[in-house]
Amino acid sequence: MIEPYIIDTTLRDGEQAPGVVFSKKEKMKIAYMLEEMGVDEVEIGTPAISNEEKKIIKAIASEGFSYKTSSWCRANMNDIKEASTLKTTSINISLPVSDIQINTLGRSRDWVLSELKKTTMYACSYFNHVTVGAQDATRANIQFLHEYISLAKEFGANRIRIADTVGISSPLEIQELFLNLSSHFPNMEFEFHGHNDLGMATANAITAYKSGAKCLSATVNGLGERAGNSVLEELIAYFIYKENSVAYNGEIVSTLCNFVADIAKVKLALNKPLIGEKVHTHESGIHTSAILKNKKSYQFINPSDFGVDTEKTAFCFGKHSGKASIHHFFKEKNLLLDDQRIQQILNLVKESASSWKRPLTEIDLMQIYLANS
Repeated sequence: MIEPYIIDTTLRDGEQAPGVVFSKKEKMKIAYMLEEMGVDEVEIGTPAISNEEKKIIKAIASEGFSYKTSSWCRANMNDIKEASTLKTTSINISLPVSDIQINTLGRSRDWVLSELKKTTMYACSYFNHVTVGAQDATRANIQFLHEYISLAKEFGANRIRIADTVGISSPLEIQELFLNLSSHFPNMEFEFHGHNDLGMATANAITAYKSGAKCLSATVNGLGERAGNSVLEELIAYFIYKENSVAYNGEIVSTLCNFVADIAKVKLALNKPLIGEKVHTHESGIHTSAILKNKKSYQFINPSDFGVDTEKTAFCFGKHSGKASIHHFFKEKNLLLDDQRIQQILNLVKESASSWKRPLTEIDLMQIYLANS
């Protein structure tokens, strides 16, 4: 299997989420944490946005990070020329390839191919590495997409970004597409850029990788337009756990995700994979009983692998609790209760949780114990 190449685009596509604005200081802090995570490339921003954006891109690109850097540009000569002064390792340019997006611009396929030639060759005169994006590729006519890729390669493109721009694809569709492209263009480097409108962006990214796409772009927390993008930390976790990768450091995940959520003013879900407040907490009696014997029986993820404080991961007590978790709790407090007493407390826990419609805290459990001593 080819080694993955992870591209973070939190600073560009992530910031395109409605209302999200990162300051230079915030972007720089994210950039440092991404280096600690071990990503291979960071797409810093879009130069055409403003002069301030150009300054930020140049500052991050000049910082000497171990990863490669890029900026995103329209297929526009002026944008490309300006981007060439910002010290990034490479550039990403993009054109629409689906008829719906081409027609919306009032253009034709011939116009797309003409612009592709001009802008790709122009970009190659300034950059040693050029990625050409096929915007809305998952809705494109496959023959036209082949022609687009073939010409982009001929004009000097080093990588083709296949974008599921409106998040319309399923994993099986992505598999079919990338197996097709890989067989037709075995020497071309492909990147998958997924959006999450149907909730499948991360699964699509993994499928693309398994089907021939070496490069995967993603954002922290999946932050991005509409429903967001493929989720960076979930890709990292996949490669650590499922592909035995040692290239990436998951221990920065909790710090990075919480920082990005804070500055983006986006609240993380309690059940967010890897770091959600409740994803390493168990209530079910069957689960807690098994976990006390073997933690991996119902939880194969080690919270500390992703920077989660293991002292905050435990059992909660509620309607679905069993005697094992109650016994374990009191044993930890050096209170050895007989089976009858445990059952009595468990019955009160179930009644209270059902009445209060919430799990009981350790304080609640101690109060039940003391009130019925």
